[in-house]
Amino acid sequence: MQYEARHYPAFPTLVSSFDLKDHPCEKTVIDMIGTWEKTSDHVLVHEGQSSYITGDEMFLNDSRLVALWKTIQECCDQYSTEAGIDYTLISTSWFNTLYERGSVTAHRHERSVISGAYYPKIDPNSSPLVFESPLQPYMMNMNNIRETNYNAYNLDFVPQNGLLVLFPSWMRHSVPSNVSQSRFTISFNTIRRDDREHFQTLRDYRTEPHESSDS
Repeated sequence: MQYEARHYPAFPTLVSSFDLKDHPCEKTVIDMIGTWEKTSDHVLVHEGQSSYITGDEMFLNDSRLVALWKTIQECCDQYSTEAGIDYTLISTSWFNTLYERGSVTAHRHERSVISGAYYPKIDPNSSPLVFESPLQPYMMNMNNIRETNYNAYNLDFVPQNGLLVLFPSWMRHSVPSNVSQSRFTISFNTIRRDDREHFQTLRDYRTEPHESSDS
């Protein structure tokens, strides 16, 4: 006798992507990364450069990128709605550039709610963004014979020009050895919007003027 089964996606984790290709700020942000002077080596970034130096960088808050900031913030709001969590506000942001054989060591983003990666310029065959399943340590007796949504250890996002990926900041992620010549990534963190009073330098540019326009 065949019995009907009901399957439940227990405890899923939300990762969202958005296509921002040909965004009005795309060329500007590529030019900014290409000419940015304040970059250095980073302990997690190998064969590449990062603008993450002191930990309080706010690359997306540059006056030339206000339209991009607003777009990404709206995407974060969509993510929050879908996830059923409190709304957030972009806090720190920076960029990484990976060259051939470049990689990023697995890590998570401390003291952040939602994190994201935006790819303004990606050469063909660039390495993916790889997320690790937090359930992997508990699957020691599963004896997988084929990969499904219920037993996958990793989730790969192949970067493309204009792709924005949002994910919970606690999710460990990495980038394996890159085979392309150039791979630009803008990364960012968020805080709970209600915690903004503790961060006087943060603004919501959808409702407030940019610092450069203050009198």
